[in-house]
Amino acid sequence: MEPMVERPILRYRRGGLESLPDPVVVEEPLQIRLAGEPFQVLMRLPGWEKELALGFLHTEGIIRSLAEVVTIHFCGTATDPLLPPNVVDVSLTPEALERRGRRHLEVAYSSCGLCAKEAVSEICRRTPAVASSLSLTTGELMALMGLLPKAQPVFHRTGGAHAVALASADGGVFLSAEDVGRHNAMDKVIGRALMERRDLTRLVALLSGRISFEMALKAIRAGIPVLAAVSAPTTMALDLARELNLTLVGFAREDRFNIYTHPQRLRDLVG
Repeated sequence: MEPMVERPILRYRRGGLESLPDPVVVEEPLQIRLAGEPFQVLMRLPGWEKELALGFLHTEGIIRSLAEVVTIHFCGTATDPLLPPNVVDVSLTPEALERRGRRHLEVAYSSCGLCAKEAVSEICRRTPAVASSLSLTTGELMALMGLLPKAQPVFHRTGGAHAVALASADGGVFLSAEDVGRHNAMDKVIGRALMERRDLTRLVALLSGRISFEMALKAIRAGIPVLAAVSAPTTMALDLARELNLTLVGFAREDRFNIYTHPQRLRDLVG
């Protein structure tokens, strides 16, 4: 399925109106099932559905590695292969299924935030700190950020998509995804990295937008040591990153950026 479609619009410019087609980003629901049972519905940009499901399960703390996934397949497209694959069914090991029953104190992605500060404390208590010896130079980080705009074709056409990339310090590994949701884009690239059996503790995450608590939490759960973005972090993201050993870099544009937490991973700045 194409990531964008053209829709008729009226464009106002300098006091005049013109009728013309305009590219609009596609949004479709994806249902994740666990052993046939409905589990979660995500609104997403079509593409990388299995990666999205895997990344979501990983960053929700339900699976810890690809070894806990028994099978993963699409449902409901056999009769019409032209339909978008909107249902992914995942079978998990008993240990992973047991974790599903303990996912209630989690971030509610469809709402404005967490229901209580106690939920945040519980997340911090149950989430291991990032353990990674990865370091990189400022030049390497800025070179990676310079690659991100090239990974945003849907955004450049529609203005309606976020992008996330995972990259090695030297740029030899560069996995990127776009989506209507920042969280989905993060889960897609994490899912792809799992499928390719990449070592997430050796990768840097690059964001096209701001760093929220949820995005920091996803990086930490995946073991990603550095999270850099073109925009700002929130206070809760900073508190979480400081507590759980995640390096946060914001406003990374051209030749400047702000380092908010754990600067030791930028080795040419800290002796």
